[in-house]
Amino acid sequence: MRHKRIVATLDIGASADWNDDHISNYTSVLVQEIDLINQAVATFWNTAQTSGGSAPVSTFYDHHAMVILNTGGVTGQISSMRLMRGGAVGNVTYIDDAPIFTMAVGLTAFHTAGLVAEFGLIDSATAAAFTANQDGAYFRISDNVLYGVTGTGAAETAVDITPVGGIDVWAAYRVELTSSYAKFYINDMKTPVLTQTLTLPNSDLTPKFSIQSQNNVDSTMYVDGCGLTRNKYSG
Repeated sequence: MRHKRIVATLDIGASADWNDDHISNYTSVLVQEIDLINQAVATFWNTAQTSGGSAPVSTFYDHHAMVILNTGGVTGQISSMRLMRGGAVGNVTYIDDAPIFTMAVGLTAFHTAGLVAEFGLIDSATAAAFTANQDGAYFRISDNVLYGVTGTGAAETAVDITPVGGIDVWAAYRVELTSSYAKFYINDMKTPVLTQTLTLPNSDLTPKFSIQSQNNVDSTMYVDGCGLTRNKYSG
């Protein structure tokens, strides 16, 4: 951990020595770490848009606790989860909150043809996963290409942001959204791979993960962790 002041061994430090990014003082920003380990998935996440696939559940993959979304091997089957508000379907943030959503995601199986994955900030009111022109700012995988997508619900802009060497099996992703732009990050959280100013979402949003099978090939996504930062409400 970095500090503003380094103290000698056995010296007593003070809270004033901590960097601001280690302090949750709620004067301007709220930080929400979303628990994927200690509660059943259905406690905080709505899985009703799962269709044919397995509902997301907590699992212990390679000695590591995370959530698995699995479709099964029939074309068009979906596994999906969206963060609830107060135990019911609903959104939790808006573009004017300047939300930053960070995710650790594993994509261990999917067909290289067709639309197979979407994850990020998406309007909870969307009728179904993988609906065209969704209101949100999110990542999409289609035809083995990774896109950064922004949409208003009526139109969308999708830009190829596939890393050199292809889509990582395990990676960290981030969407940073303001009323002026959406920034997309992959692994490097200091340098965006895309800054988008077109078709920014104009509805409320919530974190959402969806995966879909294509060509009778099973698709599997693991969510290792996620967290949401947003501005404190100021009236």
